[in-house]
Amino acid sequence: MLKPSMNELMKRVGNRYLLVNLCAQRARDIAQQAEESGDPLPDKAVKLALDEIAAGAIVYKPGPKAEPVRTFEPSGGTLDLDFDDDQSYLDEPGHDFGLSGQHEEDQGE
Repeated sequence: MLKPSMNELMKRVGNRYLLVNLCAQRARDIAQQAEESGDPLPDKAVKLALDEIAAGAIVYKPGPKAEPVRTFEPSGGTLDLDFDDDQSYLDEPGHDFGLSGQHEEDQGE
């Protein structure tokens, strides 16, 4: 790869290792966007990412990558769970909780 040259890229990002990480993350983003939209890429994702970095369209900002927040809301309302520390219910007669290896249908035989 001759263009963009390493000198051009190093003017934008001062560290080779940072350049590799920045390019790799942007290439993943480009590939994911292309996959989601179904559009073919005009060139390899890494080449497109390096071109964007050389053009100054992609700028490194320190800190974690901002991800969109995804929330889960159950459609049937709230889910209440009650956990008992006391496991004495395991000793109650008639409650084998599937531990005996027999199914209810098989117990009558």
